[in-house]
Amino acid sequence: MNMVFRALARGERVNVITLVVCVFFGAQTDIAAAAEITTNGTGGGPWSAPATWQGNAVPGPGDTVVIRKFDAVTFDRNDDGKISCRKLHIDPRGGLLFKTGAGKIVLCVGDVIESFGAIKLDGTKSATDEIELRMVGDTAAKRKIKLAKGAALLLYGKANLPKDRRNVGLTSPKLADQKDDLVSFIDADGAVIFDWQHARFHDVKLQALNIDNTGSKANERINLISNRFTGQARVWLRQCDTPVIAKNHFDYPGKTSLTEAAISVLFSPLTEIKGNTIRGKFAIGITVNYQSDSVVVDNTIEKCDAGITGGYGIPNTMIQKCVIRDCDLGIRLEGGNGVVEDTVVERARIAFHHQNANLQLTNFQIKDLAAKGTAVLFDDGALSLLNCNIAPGQIKVAPQGPKATGVPVTCLQYVVIRVKDAPADARIDIRTDDPKLAADGADPNVRNSPAPLTDGLTPLPGALNPLTVKAWTIDLKGKLIVSPSYNVKVLGPAPKAGAARPVLKSVPFRPAENSFRAKRDDATPTLEVLLK
Repeated sequence: MNMVFRALARGERVNVITLVVCVFFGAQTDIAAAAEITTNGTGGGPWSAPATWQGNAVPGPGDTVVIRKFDAVTFDRNDDGKISCRKLHIDPRGGLLFKTGAGKIVLCVGDVIESFGAIKLDGTKSATDEIELRMVGDTAAKRKIKLAKGAALLLYGKANLPKDRRNVGLTSPKLADQKDDLVSFIDADGAVIFDWQHARFHDVKLQALNIDNTGSKANERINLISNRFTGQARVWLRQCDTPVIAKNHFDYPGKTSLTEAAISVLFSPLTEIKGNTIRGKFAIGITVNYQSDSVVVDNTIEKCDAGITGGYGIPNTMIQKCVIRDCDLGIRLEGGNGVVEDTVVERARIAFHHQNANLQLTNFQIKDLAAKGTAVLFDDGALSLLNCNIAPGQIKVAPQGPKATGVPVTCLQYVVIRVKDAPADARIDIRTDDPKLAADGADPNVRNSPAPLTDGLTPLPGALNPLTVKAWTIDLKGKLIVSPSYNVKVLGPAPKAGAARPVLKSVPFRPAENSFRAKRDDATPTLEVLLK
């Protein structure tokens, strides 16, 4: 009944019949049930102080706690092994804080939390703080946290503690008589602040929708940075603009595969997923879907069913500097365009699965592929490889549709040429050996030619303008088309301004099928030309 009156106080509509029933018949239920303890309405105070509560009654384990508008309550006890209250409700502009500088502070809630206000755990002031919000209901339904419009859930731990310890946390622990792990479900839809830094989360799932992290809307944030997620803890975001998920650790030690990803983001443009480490039998380490401009950088994913996936329209996707180990499937991308750079997939059955996409893999490495594994499974679209340790025979091209056109797979390679005794201001020119190609026309098989020489070398792959040539292609029937032959010319200095450069030497060149440079600053020449 009191929940109805609080709804009226918030300005929400309540059905008249519902109100009448609550007034005349619900009263007996309230009498029989545990008490509802409400704050004083004069600013709140410490949880254990009687003056903080109406009637001077400090909440007990069976009570429902209501923190009223403009009241802030500071939890100041260690209730480890106890229940602090049954349910917790926070009105708009109400707040729940936790005492700092007092060592271990644990609040245990035995049922649902519903908040229109702020919950803040701040352990940044003292390394001796050990602050925890614990959900201890006997069913998953009793461990839910519902954050409504205007709410905030803020966790700030102290950084750089010994042994990577986190001194603030939100957990859903397994109780003594509990057979299965119960996941606490945090639910929010719009106009909510999530700012989690250096905190720990155990068996907690965040599901957040419609949150704008661009800064253009007040009281909306979603930044998850440097946290530790254990057990079945995971993150699911939908329609959250520019969310940041960075430097977190996800560790699931269970032997049973989970059916969800550790990090799942969809309909959320400009997502940043950076520097995370994910270990355990998640269905997927990271998945992005139905969104543009995703940035997935410097993540390590181990022992998931799949490392990174994305699809259903993912234009301008960038995956960079990721390491994926011991996942059955390394990366699968569908329905988008973008790049995968400086990424390593180790011990996979399928390292890369390409579906209906237009992508470039650059400096992509596959290590210890399964004995009967597939390096690249190509369904359709267009795939470009630049300096990847993938041989043509490691690519499996599915039968193409009758209307398919173009070249499915194109392999490009960096070329570094050394010229001994080259004169100052010499240049290297590479052209396809094709009489049909106009002498003064652009060569579609070559990039960045002519190239300068520095200490006798053309620019290394780490430079902005390295020489690049087409090495081979795979056609619509899955057949390998070997690379064209090239002419490499050493051009001397022009005798005068505007004059043509003389050809000092010309040699033929054909790139190897399996040429690969593990390091971009490797000065080992692809081809060496002697002028004398």
